[in-house]
Amino acid sequence: MIRLIAPFRPLPPESKYHLALESFDWVGALQMLSESAQRACGVPVHVVTDVDTDLPLPMLRYRTSHRRLMLWTLEACLAYLRSEDFDRDTIMLDVDQLIYRDLSPWFTGADLGVLVRPGKMAHNALLNGVQWWAVAGKARLIAFYQHALTLAETLPEASIVWGADTEAVRELIVPIELGTHQRAGLSVAMIQSTDVLTTFTTTHALMLTQGLLLPPAKAVVDFRGMRKSRMKAFYESTLGKELAAVGQ
Repeated sequence: MIRLIAPFRPLPPESKYHLALESFDWVGALQMLSESAQRACGVPVHVVTDVDTDLPLPMLRYRTSHRRLMLWTLEACLAYLRSEDFDRDTIMLDVDQLIYRDLSPWFTGADLGVLVRPGKMAHNALLNGVQWWAVAGKARLIAFYQHALTLAETLPEASIVWGADTEAVRELIVPIELGTHQRAGLSVAMIQSTDVLTTFTTTHALMLTQGLLLPPAKAVVDFRGMRKSRMKAFYESTLGKELAAVGQ
């Protein structure tokens, strides 16, 4: 059976995005993510966090040293990969997402799977919110994430404030091309992002307002940036209604 994880630790906001979202209920988002994942994939989300963090969800705790979000996220992922807990194929998820389809079919035999959008979005081609980690590639994934963390620590201050976790991985896997490729010592499956994920859009917002929203066709809906403010309403209009019907 696969495992789903989401790195999370409450940290002081630095970027303009997080400063604008200081009132956002991150724990509530984690609970919605986990509930959606349980229904879609058959397993809950385990929160990867630090030894001094307590959350009302299944947790995997590791000692970490970084206290800046971008670097901490890479360090927490590395801690999980190094641990005995990484004993099965694992999917890493961002907190601000909901899951509507089983994600396991995108394990392709590669050590690492990532979502990409080459072409028009080549300047921002890596979406870092979903990754597939094959346990068979454990040693290679550890080396890769150690390299990513070391690289991230050297990035400019602006990147460390926002984006270093994605930028470090991107630099290690370029050129970004669909398909499976050897990069930085491991095999990387680069998956067309639109095959798996859709972002909350103004169309979703309109349908939500009109009560016409249906469960999405894509496996993942993400609520990046200020779209997070609509995550709870989207959840309640799709999964929330299903859960209420089950409980009746």
